[in-house]
Amino acid sequence: MRTDRRVLLNTSALAGSSLWRIGLSFVLQLFIANRLGAVGLGQYTTALAYLNVCQILSELGLPQLLVRDLAHEPQKRRHYFRVALGLQLGASSLIAVILAVVLTVFQPFQPVTQAALLVIVISLPFFAISSVCATVFQAGERMELVMLVEMVVNIIIAVGSIAVLWREGTVVHLAAVMIVSQAFSALMYWALLMRTGMLVRQLGDEKWHDTVQLLWRKALPFYGLSLSNVLLQRVDILLLSVIAGEIITGVYSAAYLVVRVFLVLSQTYWQAIYPTLSRLRHQMSEQSWRLATLAIRYGLMGLLPISAIFSGAAEPLLGMVFRGEDYAASVPVFAVLIWTPPLFLIASFAVNLLLVERYPHLSLTIALTHLLTTLLLLPSFSAVWGALGAAYAVLIAVCCSAIVGFVWIRYVRITVSLSSRWPLLALATLSILLVQYLFSLFVPASLWPLTALVALSIYLAFLWYSALFSIQDLMLFKRALRK
Repeated sequence: MRTDRRVLLNTSALAGSSLWRIGLSFVLQLFIANRLGAVGLGQYTTALAYLNVCQILSELGLPQLLVRDLAHEPQKRRHYFRVALGLQLGASSLIAVILAVVLTVFQPFQPVTQAALLVIVISLPFFAISSVCATVFQAGERMELVMLVEMVVNIIIAVGSIAVLWREGTVVHLAAVMIVSQAFSALMYWALLMRTGMLVRQLGDEKWHDTVQLLWRKALPFYGLSLSNVLLQRVDILLLSVIAGEIITGVYSAAYLVVRVFLVLSQTYWQAIYPTLSRLRHQMSEQSWRLATLAIRYGLMGLLPISAIFSGAAEPLLGMVFRGEDYAASVPVFAVLIWTPPLFLIASFAVNLLLVERYPHLSLTIALTHLLTTLLLLPSFSAVWGALGAAYAVLIAVCCSAIVGFVWIRYVRITVSLSSRWPLLALATLSILLVQYLFSLFVPASLWPLTALVALSIYLAFLWYSALFSIQDLMLFKRALRK
């Protein structure tokens, strides 16, 4: 397959898999919120947060490293597959045992959350098998197979969890569903790997000891970046579960549930563009930076109106998503958190540009800025203002990471110019907020879709007449993908 078609297929598969996972996860957590209440949602998101962190810890930073190295050395796949499988299985089992001991001895959570965590860590060894197999597929540029497995597994999780909820199951039963789904994922990955014959036989062999030492030395920066990235999306839930209790965690989780959809979309957006951006950087650097400029502008043009409209219609919107008065306290939290996706898009923009320019250590500082600022601010803010304080702490942390990202872009002199566009985008967004405020004085809150439609129409008209949106920009995207 031609390189451009393979790149397009891989990025489409990655984006499609992420969107499918986001959609099913969103629907599932809506069921959990409405069946188990805010406390149940807080218990479930806490268990998932710890599971995600443990999964990244068990990967040891190997997937990103091996995808990069094995892509041009297919003859080494079999040897490195065996070594990585042994390392990740050992790490996942060790982490599961350590977490189980800590939970049993210290008992930091309520009984239901405690039991759910003890059950869900059993899935870690199955995840290790899936992770190593997926790494081989990605190194061989067969991401459509990864998409196939992820879609099937997420269907199993959603259907199984909804069935459990329908039969009055608890969070512990939902944790058991994760074990079954991860076991099926490992089995399906293994069967596809054997069927495709991607583990090419190698002439001779390398010593395990030498390979482990080499991988450990080379994987350290990738390990730090992977762990930082997953903590960025989970550290707020992790902190709140420990210092604020399940009620505040549930209130925050209800607001974060909707916001996370746009955060993951922002991340997927850059993951999909990154391979094309990297390829163009080595072929036509000027067109690469033009594409990057257009990507951030169009990303912000899509997210800013969503943030403005949703913040103004937070109460009726959450009323449509959740039932009951338990979630009334989530409204102001949501109105603050919904502004984090545009800022996160900017920070991710800087991270990916620096990776393209081979400055991974600078990309890591952006993620660490976000993480450390959250760790510093969230405990004190949540202690004073509860879930709303946590939302402000997260918003400030994302803003700081975006600022650091732009500082590094200027420092390494990446030729991306946005200065002339920011004022116009800001004015277009302010027009939405102004229209919503004026309509709120005369129009009932129940008619918020009409208000949003009018505000969005004015926003689009502003974009068109200010030349922020043009057909020429879309044609450049099309030409870039054809090269």
